[in-house]
Amino acid sequence: MDLIDVEDAPRPPGPFSHATVVGDFVFTSGMGGLDPATGQVVSDDLIEQSLQALKNTEAILRGAGCRLADVAKVTLYLTDMADYERVNRVYEQAFAPHRPARTCVAVSSLPVRERMKLDTIAVRPIRRAAG
Repeated sequence: MDLIDVEDAPRPPGPFSHATVVGDFVFTSGMGGLDPATGQVVSDDLIEQSLQALKNTEAILRGAGCRLADVAKVTLYLTDMADYERVNRVYEQAFAPHRPARTCVAVSSLPVRERMKLDTIAVRPIRRAAG
């Protein structure tokens, strides 16, 4: 098992890594709309938080040798299910045409005024030797 920590994503607020790699699978920790430099939410706006959460997730996946296109499963956490359609529009643009499996759940609250958070399971692409 390998642990992944990257500079381009907010520091985890606890004793865990940005991601864990087991074999070809990459399991990312939950990422919300926090600015990596400040550790604070980028905005109270749901769309801005969603875009930042995806940017943070991309940075972690890149650190593990993956891209969003390698994501097989997403778990999405919303503090208000009324935001479901708005988040879907951002999500669809980020993952189109790739459509990983997804679960969306409502939670009562998230840290630091976050309105959403997501975690992923990705599969590292097969690296073939040249020649």
